[in-house]
Amino acid sequence: MTVAKISLFTRRIPMALAAGTIALTGVQAHAQDIQERKIKFSHAVAKDNPIGLAVDKFAQIVNEKSAGKIKVTGYPNATLGNEIQSMSSAQGGILEMSVVSTAGAAGNVKELAIFDLPFIFRSEKEADAVVDGEVGQSLLKKFSEKNLIGLCYMDYGFRQVTNSKHPIKRLEDFRDLKLRTLQNRVYIDIFKALGATPLPLPYPETYTALETKAIDGQESAYLVTKSSSYQDIQTYLTETRHVYLPAVVLVSKKFWDKLNATERGVLESSCKEAQAFHRDVSRKMEAAVVQDLVKAGMKFNTIEPAEHARMVQATASVIEKYKPELGADLVNKTMATLEKARKAP
Repeated sequence: MTVAKISLFTRRIPMALAAGTIALTGVQAHAQDIQERKIKFSHAVAKDNPIGLAVDKFAQIVNEKSAGKIKVTGYPNATLGNEIQSMSSAQGGILEMSVVSTAGAAGNVKELAIFDLPFIFRSEKEADAVVDGEVGQSLLKKFSEKNLIGLCYMDYGFRQVTNSKHPIKRLEDFRDLKLRTLQNRVYIDIFKALGATPLPLPYPETYTALETKAIDGQESAYLVTKSSSYQDIQTYLTETRHVYLPAVVLVSKKFWDKLNATERGVLESSCKEAQAFHRDVSRKMEAAVVQDLVKAGMKFNTIEPAEHARMVQATASVIEKYKPELGADLVNKTMATLEKARKAP
């Protein structure tokens, strides 16, 4: 090595050490801004459902970003209460976090019922465009008025119908089927319009109701059907894609108000990363789940386009009923976003 190079090298050592010291000081300052926190994070489904996997991923990311100071523990299978109960617990400050379907959360932010309107979404890409865009983000902000903080979205995907009586191929096949729906009035109206008998039940009660034949069937995403083991007690699986169901990650405002800006930033950035993880995992799992359900003994069928059109027409009145309540501006923005997404390459 030449004298000139040695001189240059020796000058760079202090610079590198100084840069390292500054970086380390930054990390230490960041860590000093974070207090020891424990977060109970409730969700309604099993740990192996994409929502459960994403909650665990969120806990891992938060742990890394907080240098182990913020510890998140996921509570699956509604062990801390069903969606409505856990949301109420978060409002009261009893529970720190919960993930709640938009259908359940619409009890607090009524405009979330925009996602409940039947057959308006045709693809995950369209749903992502609405959730990530002005509509979805503006709705998250409304939770602050309800003692909650809307952190980010996950989703349960498109909802399908299972039952133990017969395949659903025509509109008339819904007639008199007793189907469990979410505890949501738009869902109830959808299945009334289709000719079924909707019975709103909390998720944890559904398996027993199906097993005892108190109800004939239920509607949920494929992955929820599998993780709930409905394939063990239901015979027919129909791809209806009647509603696309996002879910909102909620934080108790009472807990949020105790956090400083650094701690809030950790939760916000971690939620966005967990959301991206969830979308990737859920859509890969979704691609294979029908085959798994068929292997388990379910009889699967799709609906012909003409019959699908009849179902869309039969439920059009539901959209018209809720338009005034949701507001023309919200409905128009949502439909415009959908159209733009459909035209995008």
